[in-house]
Amino acid sequence: MKKLIQSLIMPAVLLVSVSASAYDVDTHFYGTYSMARFAGIKHPVAAKLALGAQWMDEAYISDPLSMIVLPLTGIKKRRLLHFPGSPLSNKLRPDELMTKLTGLLKSDPSSGLALNSYTETEADHEFATELFTEGLMEGDLMKAGAGLHTLEDSFAHAGTIAELGHAHFWHHPDRPFADAASVEKYFKMSRSVLKAMVAIRSLLPADQIDNELAFSDQGPNATLSGDQLADLYHANQIIHDTVSRKIFNEPTFVDFVMADVFSRAVKVGYVKSGYEQYLKNYTPGQDAYEAAESISQVLPQDMVNMPVVLKDLGRPTNLNAYYVVSIGGAQGLMTKVVHGMLNGIVPRPLNEYHRFEKEEDGAIWDKEMSLRVSNMRRMILNLFSQDIYFVPNNTNSRDGYLLEITKSPKAVTPMPKDNGVTDSVTYSLDEKYKFNRMIFTFLFPKLSASLGNLDEFNEMMTAFHDPAKDEITLANMWDKSIAIFNVVTSVHDISGKISLALDDLEHARVTPNEYNRYYAVPYLLRQQISKGNFKPMKYDGFLK
Repeated sequence: MKKLIQSLIMPAVLLVSVSASAYDVDTHFYGTYSMARFAGIKHPVAAKLALGAQWMDEAYISDPLSMIVLPLTGIKKRRLLHFPGSPLSNKLRPDELMTKLTGLLKSDPSSGLALNSYTETEADHEFATELFTEGLMEGDLMKAGAGLHTLEDSFAHAGTIAELGHAHFWHHPDRPFADAASVEKYFKMSRSVLKAMVAIRSLLPADQIDNELAFSDQGPNATLSGDQLADLYHANQIIHDTVSRKIFNEPTFVDFVMADVFSRAVKVGYVKSGYEQYLKNYTPGQDAYEAAESISQVLPQDMVNMPVVLKDLGRPTNLNAYYVVSIGGAQGLMTKVVHGMLNGIVPRPLNEYHRFEKEEDGAIWDKEMSLRVSNMRRMILNLFSQDIYFVPNNTNSRDGYLLEITKSPKAVTPMPKDNGVTDSVTYSLDEKYKFNRMIFTFLFPKLSASLGNLDEFNEMMTAFHDPAKDEITLANMWDKSIAIFNVVTSVHDISGKISLALDDLEHARVTPNEYNRYYAVPYLLRQQISKGNFKPMKYDGFLK
């Protein structure tokens, strides 16, 4: 009973989790769409593939942040869906499971606590195409599209630990333009993805293949191999300029950053009103920190409340002449002050001193993503004469997940008004439901087979909603645990289902499918298709 209560407290705590955001939409949706079209796949299928790839970050059940009912679920789904790799330490043992789970939840590099088990993400690891290969073997276009997300993430997240994610690196691993090495890594990723697109293309009906598109004298792109496509993709100037475009050096971004940071500074008493006329005093092409240094050269010192700012920055407030000289003079002091206002809010471009630092998920991050999306949409329009726009999931939280699995009309994503030009796309309510079932079955194969459908699981999740809605504290944890215990024990054979779930988490997909890399070798791909192991692609209501 003690172990059961312990296992029930954890879900209560973990159901109150952080909502996922659509990071990487420029790569996972727009980049995937671009690569599908470049491989000779027509717009309708390319859009569905891009939706599948992006939905991994949109759906609560598959996003890299939330943990569904059992704590190890979050860790396992990160490894299988976002951070694929091989374990670098001993496996968990069933008799130590709860101890290990607790250890994993507390493990953190800054805490001094060691991980009991950890997995390092590897680019192009066999697990990166586990879901994708299942899509090929089942002829399931949604599953194949979702699997592309994991393949793409294996490059972005390479070298990071699945059990921890890349929170300590903030968003830099997901920025294609972060530095020259990141740009080249992006094109290595695109080579693998284009090989995957060739496999999908080989399984599509003829009417979904674009035989007109050609970016070379080698013939239509639809006739080229993955390597040939990858060489052309890398060499294409429009694509290369788009991927490597330094968003942090865009005047639009820098102007927004300066206006945002200085308006905050006025509100807290760091800066006096009237600063606006000085914010354009920088050279176009400078990043925000370089621009801040230029602005600090012309910003009057009496416009800055030096004692207050220096105190908050942890610097001496006694501005005697010798101290000012020692830190680079009055202009050096102004630069430090203005930089100090940006630190922790504005991402720094990577260099020999700054590899990863705190940044803020707020208005500045939103502006960056807006520019990145516009950048990719412009590229797609130039390459394929198609204006496409991804509409984010409106139900990507725990509460939203409950609406999706009960097929509530509230889970239908509102669409922007049709302007006759832009093709705005997102998942329908039925597609959301199917995606949730698909990921649940992938993570819990034995439990899914036992349930037959998700109805009982959905009822339990819905029942969890009210007991877990209020904040859980040490004072009310026992009452919350008893309430959840009553909910769970009302489910038929709950102990058997928990055992199956734990068995799935412990033993399912520990070793990748041996077929996971066959798609990338042309003769093995042809062999699998001829044997019927890779099946023609289908999609409910779309590809029959």
